[in-house]
Amino acid sequence: MLCENCHLNEAEVKVAVKGHDGIQEKWVCVTCAQGGNPWTDSQQVHQDDIEGAFVVKQILQHLAAKHGINFDEIAVKEEKRCPHCEMTLKDIANVGKFGCAECYATFKDDIVDIVRRVQGGQFEHIGKVPQSSYQKLALKKQIEEKSAHLNQLIEEQEFEEAAVVRDEIKALKAQGEEEKDE
Repeated sequence: MLCENCHLNEAEVKVAVKGHDGIQEKWVCVTCAQGGNPWTDSQQVHQDDIEGAFVVKQILQHLAAKHGINFDEIAVKEEKRCPHCEMTLKDIANVGKFGCAECYATFKDDIVDIVRRVQGGQFEHIGKVPQSSYQKLALKKQIEEKSAHLNQLIEEQEFEEAAVVRDEIKALKAQGEEEKDE
């Protein structure tokens, strides 16, 4: 049975509320049961108003949980301010850039999340490369691949083949140094 409040999650908790119409019972999910329970407010609210007001909150909580975001921590992060320029994460999001150099130290824990969201989960550049840098990046990628292969050969104790790969890496690095000098 679905939660009678948010209609998103499986209902696990039975909530009984005493009101003017008598005792009302609802089956709700754990999220709705832990959240601000609208039935216990001191104000008397019509049932349709309760559902309308809390469905949006429940949907946001559900989406945040689905993407690994703790909904309660978001408000705490927004309140953090840079001691130098007084910007918050909300201000930085609106402007699109940090206010000062001190912001990087203040929001260092949040920068990784911001980059991941902006880059679609990628930390490494994937896209077009300037023609002038193409050879340099291709060489760097080739060295990284050979180094990974070298480590695998060492783990497998294939030392003769590992020595050959090591020499290839040295040659590639020397080639990169020659290109820098030109």
